[in-house]
Amino acid sequence: SVGHAAIDRLVEEGADQIHLGPLDEDAVHLLCANVLDAAPDATVLSLAAQGRGNPFLLEQFLTALKDTGQIHISDGIASVIGSELPSGLPSAVEQRLRGLSGEARALLRAGSIFQRAFTVHEAARLLGLPATRLMPAAEEAVSAEVLLAQDTRLVYAHDLWRQAMYNSVSGPVRATMHHEAALAAQEQGRPAVEVAVHLVKAGLTGDRGAGEVVRVAAEEMATRAPSTAADLVLDAWRMLSGYDEERSRLSATAVGLLASAGRVAEARELGEATLRSGLDLRTRTAVLLGLAEALKHAGQNRAAADYAQRALAEPAAPQDLQARLHAIRAHALLFVDDLPEADRAGAEADRLGQATGEYAASAFGSTARCTVARSDGRLSDAVGYARRAVTVADTAGGPALQQHPRIWLGDTLTAMDRFDEAEQAYAVGRRMAENLGTGWSQPLWHFYTANLLAARGRLDDAEAEAQAGVHIAEELTALQLCVPLRGLLTRVAILRGQLPVAHGHLRAMERLCNDGITAAPEEIAWSTSALQMADGQPAAALRTLGALYRWVPGRLLMFSNDPAAGPELVRIALAVGARAPARAVAEAVRLLADRNPEVTSLAGAAAHAEGLLHRDLAALRRGVDRFRDSPRPLARARAMEDTARAENEAGRQDRAVRLLQEAIKECARCGAHGPVDRMAKALRQLGVRAPAAEPAPALPQPLAGLTATELNLARLVASGLTNKEIAERIGRSPHTVDSHLRNIFSKVNVNSRVALTRIVLGGDRP
Repeated sequence: SVGHAAIDRLVEEGADQIHLGPLDEDAVHLLCANVLDAAPDATVLSLAAQGRGNPFLLEQFLTALKDTGQIHISDGIASVIGSELPSGLPSAVEQRLRGLSGEARALLRAGSIFQRAFTVHEAARLLGLPATRLMPAAEEAVSAEVLLAQDTRLVYAHDLWRQAMYNSVSGPVRATMHHEAALAAQEQGRPAVEVAVHLVKAGLTGDRGAGEVVRVAAEEMATRAPSTAADLVLDAWRMLSGYDEERSRLSATAVGLLASAGRVAEARELGEATLRSGLDLRTRTAVLLGLAEALKHAGQNRAAADYAQRALAEPAAPQDLQARLHAIRAHALLFVDDLPEADRAGAEADRLGQATGEYAASAFGSTARCTVARSDGRLSDAVGYARRAVTVADTAGGPALQQHPRIWLGDTLTAMDRFDEAEQAYAVGRRMAENLGTGWSQPLWHFYTANLLAARGRLDDAEAEAQAGVHIAEELTALQLCVPLRGLLTRVAILRGQLPVAHGHLRAMERLCNDGITAAPEEIAWSTSALQMADGQPAAALRTLGALYRWVPGRLLMFSNDPAAGPELVRIALAVGARAPARAVAEAVRLLADRNPEVTSLAGAAAHAEGLLHRDLAALRRGVDRFRDSPRPLARARAMEDTARAENEAGRQDRAVRLLQEAIKECARCGAHGPVDRMAKALRQLGVRAPAAEPAPALPQPLAGLTATELNLARLVASGLTNKEIAERIGRSPHTVDSHLRNIFSKVNVNSRVALTRIVLGGDRP
C-alpha cells in the first residue's frame, strides 16, 4: 500500500523504528473499559484475549460488539451476550487486509477453514491449486504479520482475524472447503474430532458414515468438553433426514451430552421429541436416561426418578444403562425423602457398574450411599463410601471423573470437623473439573467451598464464593443449583446483620422453588426458618421446620451439615412452648454425637441442646468446653451466648459478662455483626459496655469500607497480578475473584483495575 511504501522509504533513509509489543493484560483491561464505558467482566476479557494484545483489532472488535447490541452493562460491569462474531468485524478486517494481493487473501480464506496451524499444501488443496503457486502469497501474508510461520506451518497471528476471514467466505464455498478438509484429515490420520467438525460444517445430509464419525468423535470429546461435543452432535443431527435411524442414535447421544453440560431445557425438549419416534430398546433406554439426567440437573428430582424407573421397568434394558439409571434414581430419591430406596438404588448402581465397566455409575451410586449414611449419622461409613467413589473414579478416569466424588468427600470431611482435608479435596476436585471442562459442576464447587468457609467463620469469603456460584449457575441455566446457594447467602446475610439482603436472597430461592425446582428439604426449611427467627417469628419458624422435627431421629442430615442447627431447633421449639419436638431434636443430636465421638462439634452441640432443653447450666458449660476444641467459631460463640444467659440467671454475672465479651470478639472477627449487636445489647442490660472493636489500620477513605479479604485482594490487583494469578495465590477460582472485585468496585466507586490501583497506591481519589 501507499502507506507501507512511505514507511519503508522513511526506514531506508534512517528513521528510528519503535517496535510496539502487544498490550499487557492490564492495558487490555483499560482499553476494554474505555471503549465500553464499563468495567469488563470475565466474558469480555476472555474474548478480548483472542486479539493477543493488538489494540487496532481489540478496538474494532469491541466497537462491533457494542454496535450489534452484544454488550450488556449492569451496575457498571460489561458482559458479552452470545458467542457470535459481531457482523461489523469482517468488513473492518477486510479493510485492514485490502493491501494484500488476491492470492494472499485467497490463502487467508482457505487457512481460516482450519482451527489450527496449517501447511501451504493443505491450503492449496482446498483451492485446487499447486502449492508452489501459493508460496509468494504465504511470504506476503507472513511479511504483513497476518500469518506467523511456525516451523513448516502457518498460523493466524490473531484468531479474531481468522474468524473474520472465515465469515467472509460464502456458504457454498465454505462447505466445499470443509469437505475437502475432511477428506485430507482422514487421509492424514488426523484426530476423529477434527474430521467430524469438517464433516458437520460441510453438511451431512444422507451421509450415514459421516454421522457415525461424528458420534464417535463426540464420545471422545465428552469427558473434557461435553457442551462442545453436544453442539457437534446437534449440528450433525439437524442435517440428517428426520426418519434416519442414525439420527435417532445421534439424538440419544445429544440428550446425554446436553445433560452433562447442564443444558437442561435443550436436553428435555430433544429427548421428548425423540421418544415420540420409533426407537429400538437400547436407544429408547438411552433417551430416558438422558432425560432423567437432565431433570436431575434441573432439580426436578421426582420427575427424574420417574423417568429412571420407567426405563428400568423394561425387563431387557441393557445392564450398563441400568447401572446409570440406578445411580440417577438414587440421587433423585435423596431429595424426595426416600432414603432406604436411595441406598438400595445406589448399591445396585455400584454392583452393575462394576460388572459392566460403567464405573461412572459405580462412583455415583457410592456417593448416594454416602449421603444416606450421613443422614443416618454414620459419618465413618459416609467417608468410606466417598473414598470408594474417589478411588473408582481416579482409577477408571474418563466419565467416572465427571461425577466429581470429591464433592461428597469434602462435604463429609467438613461434617467431621476435618476442614483442612476437606479444603484439599475441594481444591483437587476443582482443578480436575476445570481440566475436564464439566461446567455444570462449577456452582457445586462454589457452594460446598462457601459452606466450608462459613463453617470456618470466614463470612466475607463465603459470600463471595456463593455469589460466584449463583452467577455461574445462572449463566449455565442450571437454576436448581441456585437454591442451596441462595439459602446459604440468606444465612450469611443474617449473620452479617443484613436482613433486607437476606430477604432478597430468600425471595429468589422461593421463586425457584415455586417453579418446581426441588432441593434438600433441610436446605430450604433451614434458611427460611433462620430468617423467620431473625424477624422475631418463632411460631412461623416452627411451622416451617415441621417435617424436620417429625423426621428425627431417622434423618440427621441437617445436624451433620451444621452442628449449630440442633441447638437452634431446640431454641425455636422452646420459644413457643413446644417441648416435645425440642426433646426429639436434643435426643437426635445426642444420638449423632454418640455415633461419632471423634467429632468435637457434635459433642458440643449435643451438650448445648441438652442444656437449653433442661435449663441445665452444667450441660451448657460442657457444650462451651467442647466447642473450645472445635474449628467452628460461630457455633462456639452461640453456645457462649446461651451459657452467659444461664450464668446470669444463676446469679453469676461476672461469668456471664466474660462469656459475652469473648463471644462478641469471636463474632466480630468473623464479620457476624448480627450476633455482635444482639450480644452487645445483652451486655448493656448488664450495665457493661461491649468490648471495643480491634482498631483497623488507617486507610484512605475509599478503602475504609473494604473488608480484610477485599483489601488484600485490592492490594494484589495493585501489585499487577491478573485475576487468574490472584485466584492461584489465594486458592480460589477466577469467578470468586471476579465476585470480590465486583463488590470492591462498587464500594470504592471505580470501574477498572487501573483506577483501583491508583487508589491503593495512594493516587488521586475518583
